[in-house]
Amino acid sequence: MEQKGEREVATERISLEEAVRRLVEALRPSGNWEEIPLEAALGRVTAWDLEARIDQPPFDRSPLDGYALRHEDTRGASAEHPVRLRVAGCSYAGDPPAAMLRPGEAVRLMTGSPIPPGADCVIRQEDTRAEDGMVAVFDSLERHQNYCFRGEDVHRGAPLLPRGTRLDPPAIGVLAGQGMTAVAVTARLPVGILSTGSELAPAGGPLGPGKIYDSNAAMLAARITQAGASPQLGAGTADDPTLLAAGIAALLERCPLVVTTGGVSVGAHDYLPEVARILRAEILFHGLQMKPGSPAMACRVGGGLLLALSGNPFAAAAGFELMGMPLLRHLMGQRTILARRVRGRLAEGFPKASRGRRFVRAHFTGETFHLPEGHSSGMLASMVGCNCLVDIPAGSPALMPGSRAEAVMIE
Repeated sequence: MEQKGEREVATERISLEEAVRRLVEALRPSGNWEEIPLEAALGRVTAWDLEARIDQPPFDRSPLDGYALRHEDTRGASAEHPVRLRVAGCSYAGDPPAAMLRPGEAVRLMTGSPIPPGADCVIRQEDTRAEDGMVAVFDSLERHQNYCFRGEDVHRGAPLLPRGTRLDPPAIGVLAGQGMTAVAVTARLPVGILSTGSELAPAGGPLGPGKIYDSNAAMLAARITQAGASPQLGAGTADDPTLLAAGIAALLERCPLVVTTGGVSVGAHDYLPEVARILRAEILFHGLQMKPGSPAMACRVGGGLLLALSGNPFAAAAGFELMGMPLLRHLMGQRTILARRVRGRLAEGFPKASRGRRFVRAHFTGETFHLPEGHSSGMLASMVGCNCLVDIPAGSPALMPGSRAEAVMIE
C-alpha cells in the first residue's frame, strides 16, 4: 500500500475471488423498488418475500382423461373379469365438481377437471370401455391413484418466492398461477458504460485508417440489459485523462456503477490510473492474478464505483462476467450472486501451459466442454455460442482432450 494525498491506493495483484469480495463490500444495494406488470418482469429480482394467496391447484383434480370412482369398487378388476359401474355424469376442465359419487358409480373426467366428492381415485380411459351408460373397468386401483390433491403444488400462505429471486419463466408462471398481475421488484440499476481509446469509431460512421468500431459498449450494454439493469452509454472518449475523468464523473452523477474498457494497463496511453488520481478515487485493486484481463482496476469515487476493464473484447467480456455480473447481482438484491459452476471433460485440448490462472471460452453440453478455435483476448467472434468460461488453475500444463475441467456458466 502507498499513500496518495488522502486516498489509499492498492497496487498488489489479487485473486478474482478477493476482487469480487472488495467490489461487493464497496457498494450496497439502494433498496429502491417498483411494482411492474408480470409480463414485464422477466429477469427482474423480487423485492419482497412472496407467499401463496391460494392453494395450487385450488381443488382436487384429475391428471388424465378417465373416470373418477371409489377404489373399493375396483377390487378384483382385470381384463378377464372387469368391474362394471354406472356412469353418473361427465365433467370437463372448468366445470364445477359433479355431485357426490355413490358406491357403484363413476364419473367421466377430462384432464384438469375437478374430482367429485366421494371419489378417491381416477382410472385411465385406456383401462376402461364405455358400454350403454356403464363403464367396464379392467384394472384394480389403490386409494388416491392418479389423483392430484388441492394444494399439492403450494398451499395458501406457504412461502412462494423469497426476496432476491431472479424471475425466470417458471417463477413468472408460479405468480400468474396465483392470479397476480404485478410484482414488486428491485428498481433497475443504472450502469454507466464508457469505451475509451482514440482508435475507436462509432458504428455507422466511416472507418478511418487505424480505427476500429467499438464493440465493447454494445456487448456490455446487452449483458447489462439481460441482467435486468439499465445501461447508460457515455460518449466515446479519446485518450486524454482530463476528458476521460470528465466523462466518468458525468456518468457517476447518475449511475452508482460505471464500467469502462481500455486504458487500464501500462502503455503510454493507458490513462485510467491517472484518471483515478484526478477523480481522487480510492483504488480497491489494480491487477488480477488471472488471464485475460489481468490489468483490471476498481475504484471507489465518492459514493459510486468504477470498474475499469481491459479493452480487448474477450478480456472485457470475461472480466465483466467474472466481476461485473456478481456485483450487479449484489446491487440488484439477488440472493445468489456467484455464477453456477459445472464440471466435465474437454472435447478438445488446450495447447498452452498456464503459468497463471486462465479462463477459456467454451460451450458446455452437460458433460463436455467444446472449445472453439481462437483464444486470443482480442478475438470476440469465437465467443459466439459459448455459454461458459473454463477455469484453468495456475501451473497447469497443456490440456489434452478428455482432461477434467471446471467452468463458470454464463447464464
